[in-house]
Amino acid sequence: MTFFCIGYLSPLLLSFAPNLGFIDMVKQGASPRLTATSAVDTLTRGLSTQRPLVKSPFFICCSGRSGSTHLRLMLDHHPQLSCVDEVGYITELVSDDGDMPDVATYRQWLESDFIFQSCCDFTIDPDLDFYELVNDFLCQQKDCSNKQAVGAISHFDFIRLLKLWPDARFIHMVRDGRDVAYSWMKEMHLFENPWFAAEKWREAEQAWERLAQRLPEGQYLEITYEDMVNDTVGTLTEVCQFLGVDYDAEMLKFSKAGSYFTLPDPKFSGLWRSHLSPWEIQVAEANISDLLIDRGYRLSELPRLTVSSLDLKRFKLVEKVFMWRQRIGFFGLRLSAAEYFSRRLGLQGWHRRVKQNMHAISIPALKR
Repeated sequence: MTFFCIGYLSPLLLSFAPNLGFIDMVKQGASPRLTATSAVDTLTRGLSTQRPLVKSPFFICCSGRSGSTHLRLMLDHHPQLSCVDEVGYITELVSDDGDMPDVATYRQWLESDFIFQSCCDFTIDPDLDFYELVNDFLCQQKDCSNKQAVGAISHFDFIRLLKLWPDARFIHMVRDGRDVAYSWMKEMHLFENPWFAAEKWREAEQAWERLAQRLPEGQYLEITYEDMVNDTVGTLTEVCQFLGVDYDAEMLKFSKAGSYFTLPDPKFSGLWRSHLSPWEIQVAEANISDLLIDRGYRLSELPRLTVSSLDLKRFKLVEKVFMWRQRIGFFGLRLSAAEYFSRRLGLQGWHRRVKQNMHAISIPALKR
């Protein structure tokens, strides 16, 4: 059986949109927001739970396939730091303005959320409202690990984390977008076309820009994947200093603790040069060249390629066919069709049951 890294199961498994990543597949099945509650109102009202408020968690913000899991594992092996995986299940139903969903809607939504069901062992306290509950998730992780600081990975909706935790600390890690596109296409086999693989990187970087504009100096740290693999100890020392702890050599022992990840290796930097075709490089750069330059990456010496609106339509058609084939190959035609029609018809109960059946197939295929 094919195995998938947690957090990156193919977008085609739960979404038919041609250019969506794994997280977007979860979005397709989200219940609509009901009565919204302001994060500020909840903060001023105080927590009904006995658990203390996590005032300043830290979040690793980056595109998927940027080395966030490597960084998370190393931070989690620090004696004073605890770091969990992707927290899209916290921000998904929160608006960019900080409006929060009705907790009953949220609890029901969690029943079919892939990330929450596949990698979270949190207890859901029925007496808590939404803000109290998501805070409680972090508290449970912190208490379970008995460490002084808790954090998580986020690949989208970064600004919503700030709405929930105004004093949160943010670590932005950027990787060459062409390497990200290569990884999505050639390692994860989630995209057929480099335009859409690179688009995932663009979306994350633009989301970071929107958040960074609201953060004062000292509340965020900028690092690169390339620095992490070439100077791991130096990068970790910088991150630890930002988080208020000292670097600890235990951070490098995560690869001996049952993880299939190995220590960061410089050989994984710049793979796009030898593993993408000239055309694939040109298409990726046609999408993200401006951001690559802004992030300090040099463009290839290949001729610049102009992608027309007609080209994009053709790309989308090819990508949709690719995702249909992959999805049906994994789930079968009957279950794939049921997910599509239940979602398009807005039949939430049916769609929720279908997704749960899909999870029963996909969760056992995850690498942890």
